[in-house]
Amino acid sequence: MRNVTFVLLTLPVAAAAGVCGSVFLADIHWSFDLVAQFLLQAFFFAVIGGLVALALQRKWLVLANAVAAAATFALAWPWTHAPPVPRADAARISVFLYNVWVRNGALDRLAAAIQAVDADVVVLLEITAAARESLRPLDARYPQRFECWQTPGCDILVFSRLPIREPHVDFTGAPDHAPIAWFETSAAGCAVNIFATHMTRPFPHLPAWAQSKQADDLAAALRGWPGPKILVGDFNAVPWGHIVKTVAERANLHVLLGAGGTWPSVLPAPLRLPIDHVMATDGIAFASRKVLSLPGSDHAAVLTEIAIEDRTRCW
Repeated sequence: MRNVTFVLLTLPVAAAAGVCGSVFLADIHWSFDLVAQFLLQAFFFAVIGGLVALALQRKWLVLANAVAAAATFALAWPWTHAPPVPRADAARISVFLYNVWVRNGALDRLAAAIQAVDADVVVLLEITAAARESLRPLDARYPQRFECWQTPGCDILVFSRLPIREPHVDFTGAPDHAPIAWFETSAAGCAVNIFATHMTRPFPHLPAWAQSKQADDLAAALRGWPGPKILVGDFNAVPWGHIVKTVAERANLHVLLGAGGTWPSVLPAPLRLPIDHVMATDGIAFASRKVLSLPGSDHAAVLTEIAIEDRTRCW
């Protein structure tokens, strides 16, 4: 029995060590990147292991789990603290990102839930014809709309109080052509391009290299477009992993950070994976990040307030 207890209480330590090592090696191989996704879960696993060891008075296992928890916390902390407060005089807009889920069973309540959020720009993913019909009440509140979901292969719908000019639809390359929908708008007097995407799920849903190829294609698309940019979407990847870092670094974007994951929504927010992201170019700052639970989806939503800090970068 003591041996079984020892093995069970060393599992969190081994898991934390594997995840921490994978965070550092995520850019080397897709398998490390996949394991690195579970950094937050490894932290809580180690905390529970330490508490159980403490209750059993196994002091060396308490220490080992405490070290594992500290290591995972230290790695996660830079990616989960709140964004710095932007200048008070910076003009602000709110952007709401939500993966509605193709099997959403609460479409009758969806429009009212989004109305209650009252964001300036609403970006919705996994839109179906039925979901679009349930959202018709929002048409009166949002005079500008981008119906990308009507294009085969695109599942994105945008509602906006800001102008939507020159909407475009493009796709990343094979094997899974992730949509890239974008438009020009004026945010607080600053011309900005807003991009939206929905990247594929990681291996084994598609070949192991599929997400990396999409990240490369997405970053290239953003680099080829001048001016200030905001990127929102479901990346199916965490911010400390290879995929999100690739897009951010190659497209010169910074990522909205904060506590609370978005998937799966059935778990408490600290145990979810943060895979729904907002990014922006320099001169555009994030004032806040809120994770909201809306009805019917396996994702939580992200609401952010965006501040235009450097108008010299505006068109």
